[in-house]
Amino acid sequence: MLVRLAVLIMCCCTATTPCKAQFNVHELGKKDVYFGIAMALNIGDFKIYHTKKQPVNDSIRYFRPRFGPGFNLGIICNYQFHRYFDLRFIPALSFSDRVIEYEDIDYNKLRKTISSIYLDFPLQLRFKSEPIRDFRIYVIGGLRYDFDLASNVKSRKADDIIKLNRHDAAAEYGIGVMIYFPYFIMSPEFKVSHGFVNIHAPTPGLIHSRVIERLYSRTFTLTINLEG
Repeated sequence: MLVRLAVLIMCCCTATTPCKAQFNVHELGKKDVYFGIAMALNIGDFKIYHTKKQPVNDSIRYFRPRFGPGFNLGIICNYQFHRYFDLRFIPALSFSDRVIEYEDIDYNKLRKTISSIYLDFPLQLRFKSEPIRDFRIYVIGGLRYDFDLASNVKSRKADDIIKLNRHDAAAEYGIGVMIYFPYFIMSPEFKVSHGFVNIHAPTPGLIHSRVIERLYSRTFTLTINLEG
């Protein structure tokens, strides 16, 4: 659904681009440094590795991740060091919910929702195409460090919830379109990120935590970048 929405927004923006914006490809494209804002919707879940110790999970038939919604708001710092390449730093405040669904041996279902508020610090490299009239297509890739402001890892009374560590890191990649308007550039962008740090903080007294060996974050993000 999010992929289809991203494609629809990019097509609509391209179709409504003013033809008179052609000169901005040359004027704005010559700037070395851009600033702007990034507004995004995201959906996220976990990549889960089950524990192999059967005695601790004999009361759980199965469990699986479910997507949860969220949104981001960031500040864009873009350095164009080459005609086709940009280095981008976009610190952001990110809100996200992720869900794990369990079913026990009596077929009772339970959903555990894990809410996080992240400070995101991504560093990205962007490769842009040659200008096509008043827009350019680009791909991005990079790494991101996240600090969870709402982490419950140190909570002593939260024995009924899944606990996550404060620190996470992820690799991310995506595609977008730069659309040149007279005084700014709008860039609809779709991005995927995969965490490579185990963020699960085990809670020995909670069966829903004991059946999990490792947790990795995964996020799909649709962003509108406004910069100039």
